Amino acid sequence: MGELTVKEWKRYGKDRLYITDSTGGNVGYYDRQTSKLHVEDPDMQYRALAALTPFLSGDIRALAHVVESAPPASGTDLTNNIAGGAVSERAAELSPGRFQRIAAKLLGIRTEATSWEVGAAGERRVGDRLDRLKGHGWSVLHSIPLKSGADIDHLIIGPGGVFTINTKHHPGARVTAKGDFVRVNGQLNHYIRNSRHEASAAARRLTSACRMPVGVTGVLAFVGVQSLSVKEPPVDVLIAPGERLERLFLTAPQTLSPDMQQRIYAVARRGEIWLS
Repeated sequence: MGELTVKEWKRYGKDRLYITDSTGGNVGYYDRQTSKLHVEDPDMQYRALAALTPFLSGDIRALAHVVESAPPASGTDLTNNIAGGAVSERAAELSPGRFQRIAAKLLGIRTEATSWEVGAAGERRVGDRLDRLKGHGWSVLHSIPLKSGADIDHLIIGPGGVFTINTKHHPGARVTAKGDFVRVNGQLNHYIRNSRHEASAAARRLTSACRMPVGVTGVLAFVGVQSLSVKEPPVDVLIAPGERLERLFLTAPQTLSPDMQQRIYAVARRGEIWLS
């Protein structure tokens, strides 16, 4: 996503600091009148806080500079990547120190467990489940870095096809899904859209690198939730609790031969194809 930009905005009696990403996309804003931070994606709250700090008054000092994880060099083998590795690194970078804690308190943000740390724990739990598939003819890759600075949580290749798994860790939450809409404790999220986009992008990269059509299905895996109700499944994205992933894939109808699986996996494990 690159660096975040902060711009002051004062109109109609309001005083705000708007935050945008490197593409000009809206990340959120800080309301100076209410001392509250509003972000579109909860996962961005600490990056937004880091960008805002130089603009905040008082004794708060600038936060440590946020540095994107360096992409792997061309030819990197992804097979040794661990589940949640990229997210754990980001959590360590953004772990709040003394001044961050002061800033977070002023903005009403809890620092006991950042969303990055929670996300990493969820990815590790799902990763452990997926690794069990290796004894059943499946190949598994974790934490695949992308050129954008984001990563694919998990990619698996096996008799049932090719899947990208997007892990969402919401301890104790009530989750409902209907069509393209997912609500977590009543709050609407764009998880289906994001999973669809991730799978589509992976399919394009693999198709180009393998020089043959490669279909990829997106999977949304929820971890630690109190309840998960899928009232109307989306057409092209699978939704499942993390603890049921093994059964989901082991019972999937065969669509790939062993030779095709190995051909796709040999390409997918190369770090450079994901950086195009």
